[in-house]
Amino acid sequence: MTTVDLLLFALVIVAVAGIAFYSVNHVFQQGPQAGFEQAYAIKKALLSGRLSGVSLNVEQKPMLINITLDNVHYVVQASRVLVSYKAPGPTFEENTNEPWHVWGNGTFAGAISYLDIEDDGVTVTVTYYSATPATNLPSICIASAGQLTYSFQAKNGGTIAFYSFKGPRKVVINRVQVGRCQ
Repeated sequence: MTTVDLLLFALVIVAVAGIAFYSVNHVFQQGPQAGFEQAYAIKKALLSGRLSGVSLNVEQKPMLINITLDNVHYVVQASRVLVSYKAPGPTFEENTNEPWHVWGNGTFAGAISYLDIEDDGVTVTVTYYSATPATNLPSICIASAGQLTYSFQAKNGGTIAFYSFKGPRKVVINRVQVGRCQ
């Protein structure tokens, strides 16, 4: 081997080592990609009212609440909140009566709000969620008190989305804000 061959061989080894070092370092800096399973942990945190230590997107989606009270039909404009992150997975929305459902569209995953309906025998309280859209939020909080948006009175009963009741009730619709923790 000539000196030029040795020099070329050494340069190739240095170049290959540099590329390998860069590739391994780049992979470790990016960390593992979030999986769909993390959506369940996000839902659990949102049910408790606070989520932190993550970087998530928040969107607001329009929703209509169908209400029938004493055979009179009402439609209330409301919203749902989607808290998401980039993750491969199924197209899915969990079927549950909880106010937060695990959600995925194949490219993103997370949790999406629905209605929270509580009936104490005197008042039916319906809570829906709203948010100001944001990206890469490091923490997300849910306001502890809802803002009254509508109030109805039923004498004989009614149906609100998936929930039915009999007898007189006051029906209250509240909006709760989801957003950056203060």
